[in-house]
Amino acid sequence: MAVKEISNNLFFTNVRNIINSGNSVELKIKGTSMYPTLLNGEHKVVLTSYQKQYLRIGIILLFVYKEKYILHRLVSINENQLILQGDNQPYIREYIEEKDIVGMVEYIISPTGKVTDCKKRRFFVQNRFWRPIYQYHLFFVRKMKGFFIKTFAYT
Repeated sequence: MAVKEISNNLFFTNVRNIINSGNSVELKIKGTSMYPTLLNGEHKVVLTSYQKQYLRIGIILLFVYKEKYILHRLVSINENQLILQGDNQPYIREYIEEKDIVGMVEYIISPTGKVTDCKKRRFFVQNRFWRPIYQYHLFFVRKMKGFFIKTFAYT
C-alpha cells in the first residue's frame, strides 16, 4: 500500500470542510499535549461541528491558533475570549475567539474500544476532579526533578 504525505494545513482544511458539511470526522491522536487523557497514536476522537449550547469548561475543541491546528481543553471563558490548554501543559495557554473553533470532540475512543461521550455530565465531573490533581502532580514532579539535578549533578 502506497503512503502519501500531505501537509497538516491541507489535511485540516479537508477536516474543516467535512465538519462544515454536517458530517463527523474520526481522527487518531498525534502528540502528547493532552496526555494522559489522550495517548499519542492510541486514542481516537470523533469531531463534530461546534455547537454553542455545548460550550462549557472542560470540553475539548479543535481550533486554529497562530496558523496551527490544535486540540486542547477549554479551561476558562473571559467575555469574548476562550482560554484553552493541553492537559499535559500546565503553563501554556491559548487565547482564541469562537470564530477560531473548527470543531468539538464528541467522543473519545480508547485503545480498547471504549467510547466516552464528551457531552455527558460524567465526562465534565471526572475532568473537574482529575485535572487539578494531575496539574499538582506535574508541578511536584518538575520541582523534584530540578531539586535532584541541582543536588546531585555536580557531585
